[in-house]
Amino acid sequence: MKQIICWAAIVMFFCTPFALAAEELRYVGSSTIGTSIVKAGAAETFTRKSGTRFVAIEEPGSGRGIQALIEGRTTLAGSSRSLRAGERKQGVIGTVIGYDAIAVFVHASNPITNLTKEQLQGIFTGAITNWKEVGGRDAPIAPNTEIQGAGRATIEMFTELVLDGAAHGEGFKEIDLPRDQLIEVASNPNAICGVSLGLLAAIPADQQSRIKAVAVNGLEPTDLNVQSGAYLIARPLVLATRGLPSGQAREFIRFMLSPEGQAIVSKNFVPARR
Repeated sequence: MKQIICWAAIVMFFCTPFALAAEELRYVGSSTIGTSIVKAGAAETFTRKSGTRFVAIEEPGSGRGIQALIEGRTTLAGSSRSLRAGERKQGVIGTVIGYDAIAVFVHASNPITNLTKEQLQGIFTGAITNWKEVGGRDAPIAPNTEIQGAGRATIEMFTELVLDGAAHGEGFKEIDLPRDQLIEVASNPNAICGVSLGLLAAIPADQQSRIKAVAVNGLEPTDLNVQSGAYLIARPLVLATRGLPSGQAREFIRFMLSPEGQAIVSKNFVPARR
């Protein structure tokens, strides 16, 4: 009998943590998805429906989130860009839950309403330094970016789709969190940045009123333009797992693709399913 009790205690010791872990989720990755989807109702609603809670929602960026997934430090990663071939070779599988536009934001007082790809290339490579060069007032342009080289998807996608791979100019203000980039634009009449349109809702209303998104190549970042691919700086929003989704990660992805989950996505982004 003592032997049976002993073995039972051992089984409980080793099995209980795994049983608890099965009822918990950790998210690591894109701040766009983390801030404007997971924290904006998805985690809370999923927990209420399933009993599964998120033990952590970490937003170091898409690249670092996928690396954490590959290294086994999370079971669910968020990427606001398509998965790369090297990531897929390591068993990372992505599920698209929506689509996002990287909007170009300027101060609300700025008379500029449209910028071409070529003008944006000039501004963000440092070749164009005054607003009068693109039809604005005579004032220095003050671009801000995410921290360069930090594996953030937004700056990587902007570099690829707008700059055609060229390097950003030197001396730009680098800001860790995209929402803080928007706050910087709201406080500086000469500022400009490229940030997820969905993050606009993450800053206070009074600051929202002091910034605006301009058209790019004559097209605004509307749902139709993003979904059709007509808008230049559009990208997928991906939930990634190592191997096929399983357990609570699979259930969360299923929830995000359900009508209720897609309604949460559609608050700030273009849903994957209508």
